[in-house]
Amino acid sequence: MQKIFLLSLVIILLPACENGEDSGEITKPSAPLPELRGKMVYHAYSSYNANDSKMYLFDFGSKQLDLISGGWNIINPMNAHFSPDGRLITFMGIQPGAGNWSIYIYELGSSQPPRNLTSGSYRDEDPKFSPDGKRIAFKRNSQIAEMNLETGRITLLSPVGYSMPYYNFEGTKIVCSKDGANDSSIHLIDIQTRIMRTLYDNPGLQDYYPIGTDDKSFYYTTGYLPSNIIDQVYRGYWSGLKSARLPFNGTDGDYSDAYPVDDQWLILSSSRTGTMGGYDLYVANVETGDIYPLTDYHREINTSREELGAVYFK
Repeated sequence: MQKIFLLSLVIILLPACENGEDSGEITKPSAPLPELRGKMVYHAYSSYNANDSKMYLFDFGSKQLDLISGGWNIINPMNAHFSPDGRLITFMGIQPGAGNWSIYIYELGSSQPPRNLTSGSYRDEDPKFSPDGKRIAFKRNSQIAEMNLETGRITLLSPVGYSMPYYNFEGTKIVCSKDGANDSSIHLIDIQTRIMRTLYDNPGLQDYYPIGTDDKSFYYTTGYLPSNIIDQVYRGYWSGLKSARLPFNGTDGDYSDAYPVDDQWLILSSSRTGTMGGYDLYVANVETGDIYPLTDYHREINTSREELGAVYFK
């Protein structure tokens, strides 16, 4: 009886396995729009060369959208980054009459204007807070630089040709992009030893905009193919393990400027089909590939302008 029972069980189960294999279909889980409670800063402009960038703050909890740069005497503020406690932002902008980019720091909600940290003859861009909030890494005349916020001392960490710095989880290393256009690659700098190594170099494609996610990985943007160089978001690894193209990417436009929300979601800019302008902001799931426009949270976030450089604080 036992043998007959087992045989019957096999006969019953086998057709179900065969049907699943014959269909060739894999069921992909769907993730609903996440209920975010943090805040986001981003910038929007009509075009990069128009010098008309404005900076916005959106509170996902209260659903309030504010133009925070309206009263600032700063041209083209953009590329903000939150301090670890979410109280401050640092960003790049142009001081009227100076003509060069400077690094600013601003206390959110303050009646005081942003403070210029690097006013001078240098071209200073792309600032990022260290994990402890005591330092800011930025690009100075195509070199990676670091400012000690307590002393104001600035240290150059790289040769010429590097940009877009971002600290690792411990604040001991900086990931960055080398060179530009189709020759760029992703590199890692040890702050203490200044030793540099290449993490990713996709031949014939632009590798840039690295943003840390956790102690193992970071996001960066690279081209799809040499014959189709649209931007795609990849997950890279501090160890240099093979990077992975994330499932929400499409070939209908650029997918770039990713910033983590949590271990499943990120915010990015995309020119995919259906945008209101050249680039709109989206929230995307790194596991399922689900992607939603941020107008699902507030109808005025995406506009006919280019929405870019979003950063998020929980």
